[in-house]
Amino acid sequence: MRTFLFCLIATLSIPGVALADDVVIENVEVTKSSAGGYSFSVTLRHGDTGLDHYADKWEVLSMDGKVSFGERVLFHPHINEQLFTRSLRSVVDSIAKCNGFKQT
Repeated sequence: MRTFLFCLIATLSIPGVALADDVVIENVEVTKSSAGGYSFSVTLRHGDTGLDHYADKWEVLSMDGKVSFGERVLFHPHINEQLFTRSLRSVVDSIAKCNGFKQT
């Protein structure tokens, strides 16, 4: 059974380096549903300041980053709600990586 997951943080322009303003993925929980897909619950941290600057989505990608299995769009800032967790259901595979994005 394939149940492991690799998670990455999104960076501005320097791969492998987390800057203070980056979306940081703090935790990921993956559960297999009875329908055969997977649910991802992702906990994020970001210095949201308002509608012009906030974490606006996270995405589940294939390990090579070429295939998106789904994305969870965040429609508003979470200024007073840090850390925050949002879920995405019915993902087809659990061997994936997660990337976080921010509105700039």
